[in-house]
Amino acid sequence: MITGQERRESIIRHLAIHERAKVDDLAALFNVSTVTMRGDLRFLEEAGYVARLRGTVVLSQNTAAEIAFAERRQKHGSDKGRIGMAAAKLVSDGESIILDAGTTTLEVARHLKQHESLLVMTNGLDIAMELSHAPGVEIIMLGGRLRKTALSCSGTQAESSLANHRFDKLFLGVDALEMNRGLTTDHENEARLNRAMIAISDEIIAVTDSSKIGRKSVHLVTNPDGIDRLVTDNRIPDEYVRFLHDEHDVEIIVS
Repeated sequence: MITGQERRESIIRHLAIHERAKVDDLAALFNVSTVTMRGDLRFLEEAGYVARLRGTVVLSQNTAAEIAFAERRQKHGSDKGRIGMAAAKLVSDGESIILDAGTTTLEVARHLKQHESLLVMTNGLDIAMELSHAPGVEIIMLGGRLRKTALSCSGTQAESSLANHRFDKLFLGVDALEMNRGLTTDHENEARLNRAMIAISDEIIAVTDSSKIGRKSVHLVTNPDGIDRLVTDNRIPDEYVRFLHDEHDVEIIVS
């Protein structure tokens, strides 16, 4: 028999999958009385995990955001770890770099902690926290509006923070890479911020697992000629290798 804590954790997982549920249905699913279920839900609501409305239960916005981000981190996790390690080898002590927010660029950050005299600008809250205890790394955190599902800041405040800066390298996270359009994203503010990052960086390095290659999105970040290097895994399609390397002179690093 499961404990009350285990049951409450299972309720959260159920809501993450099904989005919402009725109290009576949850009681039947977990084989407890409605009185017991209401007690569980009261506990979860007071802790900030769920919200109740007219007999229906949903995850709170913060909990939904945390679960969504955790799922993004875990997806293709081993590939992202290898990509992050390979990309970090492109960084030298004394350089200034930008790390775009993202789960793959977070893996890059994890391999930079031993560097000396390294300046890192980022719009990723988790990236700044990851590097906060690295003694040889100085961090500039961009401001702006926080997108909770990605822990990324964007908007006019973030863009204005880039004025009068110049960086050696930009490590750019990828939402979608199309053969003819280049890098794209579903988020207009982040696309605009990424373009501003590109404008002040000497070298543009895209980092992504192969699941993003071939995807289509709405807002253009940069065309293929705007990428200097692509760090990815060994499942990148051959036609993209030929297109990027042979036609657009993009160096492809396979981890």
